[in-house]
Amino acid sequence: MDPAQPTRHEQALTRLAHAIRDNPDTGGGVQLRRFLWSLYNQHHLVNLWTLVSRLDGPHSQLVADVLSAALVGNLQETDIKRALLVAGEMKRWDETQPSTETMQRFEEAEHTVEALVRSVPPGRPHTALVRLLRGFAEAKADLKESPGVPS
Repeated sequence: MDPAQPTRHEQALTRLAHAIRDNPDTGGGVQLRRFLWSLYNQHHLVNLWTLVSRLDGPHSQLVADVLSAALVGNLQETDIKRALLVAGEMKRWDETQPSTETMQRFEEAEHTVEALVRSVPPGRPHTALVRLLRGFAEAKADLKESPGVPS
């Protein structure tokens, strides 16, 4: 293979990036964004069933090429970052900040879960709510560290 030619997974990443850039908010576009972010920072969850069900055949093949490269160690962080840049994802996340309204809704939801924790008897539902409350605390801490988040 010619070293100047992009590899199959590099070509796939570029095509995925263009698909995201052109249609970021479609069902497939959202799933592709989650897929790339999951590969890049390992903080987003990807439901594989949802991913597969929202993509057409050509996009599914691109995901398979990229995932295959990741599984055998050929996918580099720089490859993924390049795709995120081409897709406009890095800029979008830099410019997207939670609004004051979003933060208020977050606080309301957290207070609702706190009230449920106090009123639901011990058992699986209570344990799940406590876990959810811990997740709210982690998310709140992460949001407070983000630049531009309203206080």
